[in-house]
Amino acid sequence: MSKDEVEGKSKRIKGQIREEVGKLTDNKAEQLKGKIEQVEGKVQEEIGSARSMSSEEVEGRSKRIKGQIREEVGKLTDNKAEQVKGKIEQVEGQAQEEIGKVKRKSKE
Repeated sequence: MSKDEVEGKSKRIKGQIREEVGKLTDNKAEQLKGKIEQVEGKVQEEIGSARSMSSEEVEGRSKRIKGQIREEVGKLTDNKAEQVKGKIEQVEGQAQEEIGKVKRKSKE
């Protein structure tokens, strides 16, 4: 596990704690900050693992993560349209990532 992966995981856990504190105190801003911190941690983890990925895989993963953020913001703001857009973005990103993975493995 790379340094980025370890640091990212740590940041993600801190974000989960912050989000839970926000839920317990009914503080939407803290919940959102916790979600953002989790996503930042996840991105850092992904950067650590992305070093062996193709550019198409990285772009797909990035799109998937953006979709996760959009969906979570939609949940926190009770915006169903944003939640749906986020889910769609996640599916598109996952598909792009898988296509990149297949292309990379076919070249190996």
